[in-house]
Amino acid sequence: MRASLIAVAVAAASRSAWGDFNGRVVNVHDGDTLTVLVERTQVRVRLVDIDAPELGQTFGRRSRQSLADMCAGKAADIAERGKDRYRRTLGYVTCAGVDANTE
Repeated sequence: MRASLIAVAVAAASRSAWGDFNGRVVNVHDGDTLTVLVERTQVRVRLVDIDAPELGQTFGRRSRQSLADMCAGKAADIAERGKDRYRRTLGYVTCAGVDANTE
């Protein structure tokens, strides 16, 4: 019982820490990861609910170019959904009105 209450409290605290933020995309790492400049702080964001090929894999460079065409140098709105094991922010990203996760 106590362990389940702790788990619920941790989950609730994590959810309340999520927030939406915006900034300018300053780097596109690959087809599902980019860096957003937020008030002089760089935040690495992994697009949630998608999986793109790594740069060394087939279509990896094309995947990165596609995300760069949508987002590089543009204003981005991020709906944060937590952190991954590499401490990247997980989120839904909209660049200049385009839903990057869906595209």
